[in-house]
Amino acid sequence: MKKINQTNLKRRISLMLLITIFLMSSLVVGCGKKNVNTVSTKEDALVEETEESEKIEQETEIVQTESEEKKDLGTFVLYFSGIDVWGWTDTKSRSDVNIIAAVNTETRHVQLINTPRDYFVEMPISNGAKDKLTHAGLYGVENSVGTLEKLYDIDIDYYLRVNFSGFEAIIDTLGGVDVYSEYDFTVDPIKHYTEGYNHLTGLEALAFVRERHAFASGDNQRGRNQMAMLQALIKKVCSIEFLENYNEVMDELTDMYRTNIPDELLKDLVFNQLMDGTEWTVDIYSVTGSGGSEKTYSAPNSAAYVMIPNDSDVAQAKSLIEAVLNETP
Repeated sequence: MKKINQTNLKRRISLMLLITIFLMSSLVVGCGKKNVNTVSTKEDALVEETEESEKIEQETEIVQTESEEKKDLGTFVLYFSGIDVWGWTDTKSRSDVNIIAAVNTETRHVQLINTPRDYFVEMPISNGAKDKLTHAGLYGVENSVGTLEKLYDIDIDYYLRVNFSGFEAIIDTLGGVDVYSEYDFTVDPIKHYTEGYNHLTGLEALAFVRERHAFASGDNQRGRNQMAMLQALIKKVCSIEFLENYNEVMDELTDMYRTNIPDELLKDLVFNQLMDGTEWTVDIYSVTGSGGSEKTYSAPNSAAYVMIPNDSDVAQAKSLIEAVLNETP
């Protein structure tokens, strides 16, 4: 076991810090330029915490000594939802970002699965009718969770929900991010992005992860850009400078996200990372499909663009999730 440098070191860590660290680092990704479906990477990552900010004002004290052991946290599956609204996070709205993270804390392995917003899928409430995945969020985050559980035949343990305001606030409070773009493209009137690294403000970062019309592969490229953005965020969040100066970030994040991750899990994840800084392996897979025009559950009177799932991609995603959850050290 890796020992703490200072015996009996006490760190008072606000539970709000745990929240932010997990928000960023549980979604650590790489931006390697590979094919549309699969990207793999290793990143130095703190896979830590997230919780409802308005419920957490107390601080928790984590006391570390050389004799303390890491917690046995096993595996869990987290759903990350990015909703297309500003301000109040409790608003029921479309979910434009839908990423599943299968986490094995013993093997320090995370598998990320990106599902396009227009995926044509059944919802728990639709009695067999299909709709775009993004529309599942209109009926609540629990419906989005159930939709993805049905698609991949898995159980999702926790969710984390962030809106536009929260995303912008995170980026701006961090002083912007340097994100890699695979293409030159423009989002008027916000910014022209060049191939390579771009330093982005919160608004520019939001435009970067939302744009799809500029790309021939549409939603598929948008998913890759979202992954690249997450990598840029993790590089910021994993720095000692961030961990020592987190109060400003915490102040900015009030009411910007929601989660059902238990406080105790958040605390234990941070504790384990402080005890053992070994890097995590993070693999990324994006399912794809073919474009079509169909009537949907939420808009049954007119046809809309949808993405018909590629069954082999869905099966592969399910296999990747199961592989991580069943790993042993």
